[in-house]
Amino acid sequence: LHKTVHSFPTRRSSDLPDAEYDMWMSTGRILEHWYTGSMTRRVPELYRAAPDALVYMNPVDAEKRDSSAVMREIVSRRGEIVCRIETKGRNKLPEGMVFVPFFDAGRLVNKLVLDATDPLSKETDYKKVAVKVMKA
Repeated sequence: LHKTVHSFPTRRSSDLPDAEYDMWMSTGRILEHWYTGSMTRRVPELYRAAPDALVYMNPVDAEKRDSSAVMREIVSRRGEIVCRIETKGRNKLPEGMVFVPFFDAGRLVNKLVLDATDPLSKETDYKKVAVKVMKA
């Protein structure tokens, strides 16, 4: 994965990282909320373990973007969300990439991603998009 982060195929070249939107964002699940959170957020132990979605980010990228900022605005060409960042712990992201889980209805990360369909797999391309990360 680390070697292919910047070479994901995309349907539209405008969705590749560039000078303004300089990072890849990927979405997905975390251990505590393996669904969208509609079921798992009702379990007190799981909710306490992960009450809110975080932006998992490489510490080098966080330092380049003001390491004192705890809250970050994640902006794509389609929308924006605000999340607390995490640079330590279980998710070690390569430089140039952030990960935001999609279980948190208060942070609708899917508003940032494409609704384009991959021409080969016919899958909707909800899992990656170019973003910029700024101090909120």
